[in-house]
Amino acid sequence: MSSETELLPCDVSDLPLVRIASDLSMMAWEQMVAWRGSLGAQLDASVVDTKTSPNDLVTLADAQIESLVRGYLAKVRPADTMVGEEGAPALDPIDFFDAQFARGLHCFDPSANDLRDMSDGGQPLEWHVDPIDGTVNYVRNIEHYAFSVGVCEAGESHGRGLGEERWLIGLVASPGLNVTWVGAKGRGSYRIEGRLSGRGGSALVDGSASAIPARRLRGTPAGLSGRLLATGFAYTGDSRGPQLAKLFTLMEGYDDIRRCGSAAIDLCMLAEGKVNSYAERGIGIYDYAGGGVIAAEAGAHVHRGGSGGPTAAAESEREVRRLIASI
Repeated sequence: MSSETELLPCDVSDLPLVRIASDLSMMAWEQMVAWRGSLGAQLDASVVDTKTSPNDLVTLADAQIESLVRGYLAKVRPADTMVGEEGAPALDPIDFFDAQFARGLHCFDPSANDLRDMSDGGQPLEWHVDPIDGTVNYVRNIEHYAFSVGVCEAGESHGRGLGEERWLIGLVASPGLNVTWVGAKGRGSYRIEGRLSGRGGSALVDGSASAIPARRLRGTPAGLSGRLLATGFAYTGDSRGPQLAKLFTLMEGYDDIRRCGSAAIDLCMLAEGKVNSYAERGIGIYDYAGGGVIAAEAGAHVHRGGSGGPTAAAESEREVRRLIASI
């Protein structure tokens, strides 16, 4: 958890997939901030609805952000698949945002006044998007909420083995914490203060973006006292009972647990070394997609549980397997 600040390497910032994910996070960040003022203590039903339980909240902001992401990817990566939580229809970002904001997107083409098709002719990819991971926190103005996106080769996202998935990049952006985390396969993971914005404008084609201050993440440093496990619990009582019954076994070897309400942020805290491990059952692929890449690129062993299976990350494969058996 060194405070030493470096620069985001060009071999990360100049990756087309990172540039695209950066644009997606800019749109999400803009709308999370814009909607926040509409969500007061009343939890007005006109802007907040429930999913599986009264505490499993979905907002109009969730659906709107997913629609904007879907509309963006339909133009920029039309052959790819977007997997979202809300199933919202596409919304064209160029029609939605003002011209100044649109010009700040990496993939904006001023000559066409539209988004540039960035298809590369390669294998189609899957974009697993959680518009707001930690919606309950967002609605209640608790800082731990984030936009999350993870990109993998199509057809490879549902494997359950250690290190078998073909995940390429992950990005998690939290306006509440004013931080963005990004990881790219084989290139490490990094923490950036504030937004990872389109600082380079059209530099996606014409050159490199401006230097971006960042901190390389390497997990928990040796010799740090205490051990913390990040986890989460189901919204419904039927699922929560078995989870609580296993908690004593799950916590073996740990001093305490942390439960911040966002799997994406939990995994980023693991990458930073703020917690030692993470384990949770019952989450979706979109919940761990971005954070899983970031944790893995910081040196963690990550088991992705597919939709609803056990997801765990720790400093050793042995501990990951113990957590999976315990959860």
